[in-house]
Amino acid sequence: MRKLVIPMIMLATTVAATELAGHYYLQNVREIGSELVLKPDGIFEYMLAYGAADYWAKGTWRSDKGAVILDSGAEKAKPPIRLLRSTAKSIPGVRIVVEAANGRPVPNIDVALIDASEPAQGRTDSDGAALLNARNPHAAVFRIRVYQFESKPIALNPEHNEFTFEIHGEEITQVRFRGERLEIDGKALVMQHWGQDRPMRYEKQ
Repeated sequence: MRKLVIPMIMLATTVAATELAGHYYLQNVREIGSELVLKPDGIFEYMLAYGAADYWAKGTWRSDKGAVILDSGAEKAKPPIRLLRSTAKSIPGVRIVVEAANGRPVPNIDVALIDASEPAQGRTDSDGAALLNARNPHAAVFRIRVYQFESKPIALNPEHNEFTFEIHGEEITQVRFRGERLEIDGKALVMQHWGQDRPMRYEKQ
């Protein structure tokens, strides 16, 4: 009997995955575009665009008691921004440099110094640099307005005045689903990741 039951269970699971697999699009939400792709092999891809902000996710999915479960996997998240190096230079004020993992400068990053000689804040220019009128900073906080992102305070050497940081943009734009449950409603999936009071309905097309 076991040799017959096991294949039947596997077949039922395969059929369920085939029926649920496909492209799902967010419905009736103004100014937001979003798509969820469930692949027959159990892989999902997700994107959401809101204004100038683009979010994404990928991982595995499965069906479970009237719902689809999304999981981005156990990959350890990198720090969104980390200090690479610092030094003392003969320049006025404090110079903050932000670069991507490939070394390219990153503009339009807001930075504020904490516990400096006086409060100071600025924004990186096309060279990825911001010159702030302050001395002896103990920590820096970074903000990216379009993603409503704010870093934790990053400790600085108050004896230095030039600091270079590396930013991992994918850690800011990636949505990490951990056992995210989307209820199945006919041919639609209902997501509550962005707030239980604002369920988002994705219809299969």
